Amino acid sequence: MTHRPMNTSMLASTVRYLSAVSLLTSSALARTHTLDQRSSSAALGEEFTSFLVRATAEPDSSSRQRMVDEFAGRVQRYGRAIIEDTTVTFLYVGDAGRVHVPSDLNGWNASADSMLALPGTNLFYLRKDVPPAARFEYKFVVDSSWILDPFNKQQAMGGFGANSEIWMPHYTPPQEIVRREGVAHGTVDTLFITSALLGRTHPVFVYLPPGYDRIRATFPSVVVTDGGEYLTLALMHNVLDNLIADRRMEPVVGVFVDPRTDVTDSRTSMRMQDYAMNDTFVAFLAEEVLPFIRKTYHVADEAGKTAVMGASLGGLIATYAALRRPDVFGLCAAQSPSYWWKDDAIIALADTLPVRDIVFSIDTGTIRDAAESARRMKAVLERKGYRFSYAEHPEGHNWVNWRARIPAILTTFWGIRK
Repeated sequence: MTHRPMNTSMLASTVRYLSAVSLLTSSALARTHTLDQRSSSAALGEEFTSFLVRATAEPDSSSRQRMVDEFAGRVQRYGRAIIEDTTVTFLYVGDAGRVHVPSDLNGWNASADSMLALPGTNLFYLRKDVPPAARFEYKFVVDSSWILDPFNKQQAMGGFGANSEIWMPHYTPPQEIVRREGVAHGTVDTLFITSALLGRTHPVFVYLPPGYDRIRATFPSVVVTDGGEYLTLALMHNVLDNLIADRRMEPVVGVFVDPRTDVTDSRTSMRMQDYAMNDTFVAFLAEEVLPFIRKTYHVADEAGKTAVMGASLGGLIATYAALRRPDVFGLCAAQSPSYWWKDDAIIALADTLPVRDIVFSIDTGTIRDAAESARRMKAVLERKGYRFSYAEHPEGHNWVNWRARIPAILTTFWGIRK
């Protein structure tokens, strides 16, 4: 393994990309927090069902269309989806043959949840009951075109760009992800590590907590798979800053390992190969990345002070790395982990191996996410006597779900008791 000197043009490109995506995410978050927070019926002047009864009873199609246009104007000014108790009403107004609503709720099935057309008008609508504390993402498919909801200004950034987003009435957004002025901020170094084991070079972003240069003691560390997206989409650097500033956790060095050889080009991602319980990738983390990090920074070399974490397939490889190398990783966090991979092979491995000295943190959404296999892993850990925390939330398989759980992970591993 070699640490390649930073190429100035590649570094500049990397920094611009991370800054741009982080800014888009922060902008979407800011818009969300400033949207009209009144109930839908109060903002619109009536419930949707009342409007639907009125419009359906109007015999003249021209008058009915005028009613639709007037109601749609109110919804447009409101700027959010219509939520009444636990029922969400999606609206689309325009010329179309069919309109569907792929979302977290239906596994992003482009032919599921077909909207109904109001006869004699260009209004399409769909009503769905949703858990009261849920948060979910969706798009519209208008004939064959995927679009954001034109009536809903609330958006969330995901791995494939922006989605429309809905917070149900009892959902509580995480405040720790918001960058705060007036608190000390850490810094992020950009490295390019060339692996002899993998035969390629990957960017690695190293978060150094505030005051790092003044503290000579060694720091705990967390190795994060899908590293660039944990920074740009999960805003994990903000979470670290805020928890450290509030003295909710001790300072930690974050090692964000990106699966792409070029973070500006998703086609260079090797995650499907590297994260599929790949022993070579585990060796890359344990025998190349961490030794270099420990040589370069003030980072503890004890397994009990070293975590590995990830989401989806990243959660699978994080768990596999901990089980295979407990001498290196004594802490493991898996978010919506793909434990179903190869017929629950990771669960069988955990059940077969002797108990390792590992503390696990597992969380999953319950809206078409990884709950079933996560519960099977939980049962194995419980039966074998592992120390672990486990949580489920009414959300889907996405970055906004995962970033909301980062504070619980970090305080489980490094929380400061008051």
